[in-house]
Amino acid sequence: MKQVCLIEDHQDYRRALKHAIDGSGNLACKLAFSSIEACLEGTGPGTGVDVILLDLGLPGMHGVAGIPELRKRFPDAKILVLTVYDHKPVVLEALAAGANGYLLKADHIDTILRGINEMLEGGAPLNSHIARMILATFNAVAPARPDIELTERERETLALLGKGLIKKEIADALGVSYHTVDTHVRNIYGKLQVHNLSGAVAKAMQLGLI
Repeated sequence: MKQVCLIEDHQDYRRALKHAIDGSGNLACKLAFSSIEACLEGTGPGTGVDVILLDLGLPGMHGVAGIPELRKRFPDAKILVLTVYDHKPVVLEALAAGANGYLLKADHIDTILRGINEMLEGGAPLNSHIARMILATFNAVAPARPDIELTERERETLALLGKGLIKKEIADALGVSYHTVDTHVRNIYGKLQVHNLSGAVAKAMQLGLI
């Protein structure tokens, strides 16, 4: 069972999400909190968490401000934002802070569960409206001439990441091992100076690399 930590201040919605996660078959939600402060107080550095499902409009610390704190507490966890906020500045701030995906509460519960599983497989789930908004933002900016040297395989890997393929699918497409693809992805992150898949794709689009 993959462990999901839920941070959502609306009690009824929190209960509904927890029930859906626990009933999914492969996910469990043993940790559910109404604020980031409550989460940090109720967990320790050794608490096992695979995915953090995070609202942004929370009492106390705002979700965007809390992402770095959650990364310190759960360095191996993926952070999936689930919120009502679809304003461009908030979306970009959340992704820049280290969120791995961004869904809206208007999304169906099945979409949310698929998003959690997609993230666990190495993907970066985005609400379709959010994805179009991000693409429009970068398309409106003339790409700078990139001063980044990527190998041919790194460029191939980056292009496939931009198409939404996960690491295993990329390994199959290129005829290499999962470990090799993982190494390419880490090198890409380092050269682009990003920390996650969504950041890499956004930066690559901005620089005209994909």
